[in-house]
Amino acid sequence: MPGPGDLDKSFGSGGKKTITFSGVDGANAVLVQPNGRIVVAGGGGAGTSTFCVARLRPNGTLDATFGPAGKRRVTFGGDQEAAFGAALQPDGKIVLVGDSDFRVAVARLNANGTPDTTFSGDGKRVFKWGSLSRAQAVIVLPNGRLLIAGFSGPETGNVQLARLKPDGALDPTFGVKGIATVDFNGDDFGLAMARHANGRIVVAGLSRPTLPGDPDLGAVVTRVRANGELDPDFAGTGKINLPGTSNARAVLIQPDRKIVVAGTADGSQKLTVTRLRTNGTPDPTFDGDGTATVAFPAALATGAVLQPDGKIVVTGSSNGRFAAARLNANGAPDATFGTPVVEFGVATFAHAVARQPNGRLVIAGQRTTSDDFALARLLA
Repeated sequence: MPGPGDLDKSFGSGGKKTITFSGVDGANAVLVQPNGRIVVAGGGGAGTSTFCVARLRPNGTLDATFGPAGKRRVTFGGDQEAAFGAALQPDGKIVLVGDSDFRVAVARLNANGTPDTTFSGDGKRVFKWGSLSRAQAVIVLPNGRLLIAGFSGPETGNVQLARLKPDGALDPTFGVKGIATVDFNGDDFGLAMARHANGRIVVAGLSRPTLPGDPDLGAVVTRVRANGELDPDFAGTGKINLPGTSNARAVLIQPDRKIVVAGTADGSQKLTVTRLRTNGTPDPTFDGDGTATVAFPAALATGAVLQPDGKIVVTGSSNGRFAAARLNANGAPDATFGTPVVEFGVATFAHAVARQPNGRLVIAGQRTTSDDFALARLLA
């Protein structure tokens, strides 16, 4: 009988689904709506690359009430465009963030997939926070403003944040004219974001040396206050790095305010999950030293979700397959879930995960060769 970690055969074809936009397509973000429908976004399409977004019914079929036949493309006029983050508003609108020809690009869609013209006039907004600007994550704030995180790399780039008003204008009360910058003195990348209930913002990513001989910090985490200023209550400086972890690509906030960061160990043979106290120090009640590891060959952690019972699911890729693991609240492996992998017949890479209200897990990424959106759903 199927159990936790097994493919959910009620989804798609045997638990898996692919979607094509007729180009080099890849999914980078996935959301589950309150009604169980699944929104998946990324980039692709024939010719120039654009934002691509699709909505599925709970059984994995395309939802014809969303865009033309369940799919929508959004273009900002650039040659290379892709969405890397997404969020749902309480009113059902969908926010997508990414880049368009090295500019931050933001789109807001109505619930049926049409552009929301109350956002920047046409549903789209572009701006720059450096010579190369990309948004990786977005959070809808309780007041309707949008919090965006990303980076301005690769060369001497920084972790970047911005806050937009509901109409798409930069919010001048955040950072400097709406933008906040965090510098780890390397080539810095903000890749994931979470928000405390008190408004403080956590961004995780990585920092690489700019010049030979400069320190390689690997995975980094920063916390800023609600106004964009570095938070000295977090490690004294608002910034830390995680020794032994090469990069961090997912971050979560527990109800007790502890911070969970998922990444990949140096050498890329293990997924890592680190839990920090609210002051930024490792939590010794989590696997003894604050970091738990899960062995996978050629591993890359790209997503994580928190269960109501405190268990942590981390997902990513291993040797061209979707990979997943679940940890108990103390960091020990959850043997009931195991370490499942999902094969698509060709190299396939996971980029995001979302949890349904019934606990089932939707993993999204890219199937190569045919270059499609790839999704799989696992039982909880």
